[in-house]
Amino acid sequence: MKRPLIVAVAVLLTLMALWGCSRDSQPAPGQKAGQKSPAQPQQPAQPKPPDKKDPAASPGDYFPLAKGTVWEYQGEGNEYASFSREVLFVEGSRAQVREDNGGTVMAVIFETTPEAVTKVYSQGEVYDRVNLLGRPDNVKTIILKSPLKVGTKWQDPNGEREIVELSATVDTPSGRYDQCLKVKIAGRDSTLYEYFRLGVGMVKREFVSGEARVTSSLKKYSPAK
Repeated sequence: MKRPLIVAVAVLLTLMALWGCSRDSQPAPGQKAGQKSPAQPQQPAQPKPPDKKDPAASPGDYFPLAKGTVWEYQGEGNEYASFSREVLFVEGSRAQVREDNGGTVMAVIFETTPEAVTKVYSQGEVYDRVNLLGRPDNVKTIILKSPLKVGTKWQDPNGEREIVELSATVDTPSGRYDQCLKVKIAGRDSTLYEYFRLGVGMVKREFVSGEARVTSSLKKYSPAK
């Protein structure tokens, strides 16, 4: 009497094991039998887009200047359209940026306030990494200005600047950036567009003059560590 019982238990365990394997091998919805689940592509992490209802967003949020931050841009249309930026020194509300386009190295100082980001100093042929934050201002170019809304305008040495879009989508070598702030700089014979992403900075610059078009698009972004 014991042998038939042992055989029955063995058969039952075998059937349960086979059923479990069958469940594990069932294809996912929309997937054919025997087909492996495709690996999900990893999207590059992007900063959280701004809350359109959040009044706390300021120009500096779209032009971060933490020490050690590096941007590399890929250019098209001109040999100097490719360039890099690196924040070398920061003191209070001011930051010194090294800008290298392969032809020269510029030292540029920006000042950030709750109302604006302004370029206050610029000097060419500065190849040494020397702190120039104590130098007196020699330019005044407002890069971004509050309120951050469509229609905000201000004067620029090269023309009039205007925020024309708050949610532009920009494709760059480093990926796609949405919710970008788009600024139009209208000159006499040309138009320049600059796109800024919250927490990243400028992701693209586009110069248009007649049939000529020169672009600088973000190739690599290395935030401060």
